[in-house]
Amino acid sequence: MIESKVKPSQPWGTLAQNAFGEIPAINSCKSQGYIYQSILAIGRQDIDFQGLTPPAGITILSSSSDHLIIQSDDLISIGTQLLFQVDYSSLTRAMTSPYITKEFINSNDLRHPQATHS
Repeated sequence: MIESKVKPSQPWGTLAQNAFGEIPAINSCKSQGYIYQSILAIGRQDIDFQGLTPPAGITILSSSSDHLIIQSDDLISIGTQLLFQVDYSSLTRAMTSPYITKEFINSNDLRHPQATHS
């Protein structure tokens, strides 16, 4: 989490295409007023953001090449790490990205910590 602020739910001004040639879809529903919006330091060059399932209370709004934009139910502190579920496409991109540090953890160690003997 590199930024977390209260921001308007709808952009203002003229919308243009993004770096991927897409014109951002704006929610046609009524404006939600101000929302908690955060920027995460991970983007399309690192992961397939459409294959991410966020934790409860988080909605993915958009992604650029190097940032993920989310909305949350509460203000999130800078530096907070969020855990997402990933599909195969997201996992493959993350594992092949040179920009992501990989740390392998044995899930059995997490569930059943080994006792140390003196």
